[in-house]
Amino acid sequence: MTQTSSALANPMDWLFGQLHGMFGNKLLDGFRSGHVIDGKDTGVENMKAIWAEKIRANGLKFADVKRGLAGAERLKWPPTWGEFLDLCKPAIDVDAALYEAIDQMRARQQGKDEWSHPAIFWAAARVGEFDMLGQNFAALKPRFETALNAVLKGGNVQPVPPRVPKLQAPGGAESTREFGRQRLDELGASEIIKTVSMGGNLNWAHRIIAEEKATGKVPLNKLNIARQAVFNVTGKQP
Repeated sequence: MTQTSSALANPMDWLFGQLHGMFGNKLLDGFRSGHVIDGKDTGVENMKAIWAEKIRANGLKFADVKRGLAGAERLKWPPTWGEFLDLCKPAIDVDAALYEAIDQMRARQQGKDEWSHPAIFWAAARVGEFDMLGQNFAALKPRFETALNAVLKGGNVQPVPPRVPKLQAPGGAESTREFGRQRLDELGASEIIKTVSMGGNLNWAHRIIAEEKATGKVPLNKLNIARQAVFNVTGKQP
């Protein structure tokens, strides 16, 4: 689709003209300052300038903006910038997203993961790294699709967080158990290790693992700590 002459002449006036046509003064009422210069309200002009900068910063093309406008037609109220940005993005294909999630969860073990959309990471995190890398595509798809839909519907998708190093021994000079204790201490889990080293049971860890399998909502850090604690004591991968 090619740009219209009005969009080429003044893209932001064209965009807000389209939005004003959809929502009327509801679009502008929240931004008017009442301070008018050369016949233009400064609050509305500031809004246009901010949106123009964000459009450039996010690398949106004319086709993306058109997609956003098409999506806005379904709304009852004018979109915020964040809502409009989400509308501009292509819909996520579940199969492609799942293949990406499996591949990038594996790459994340070496700190080399790159995600096309943070929602894909958070959906994979809800399913759980252990299952993402241990189950086949057919078994994962319904869980992953449910998780992805929940993440997207929740809105305000956060950026992908830095990777937490896996708890594994660096070499033969230091036992896996001792290294695991050291790394968990660094992660603020010293009380957990004290309980295990003093002969405490692993019920807490098994409860976390069972909760992840049942709900898929256990934070990845918490789940990794539980799994590593079981491995450190039993020598078996839970």
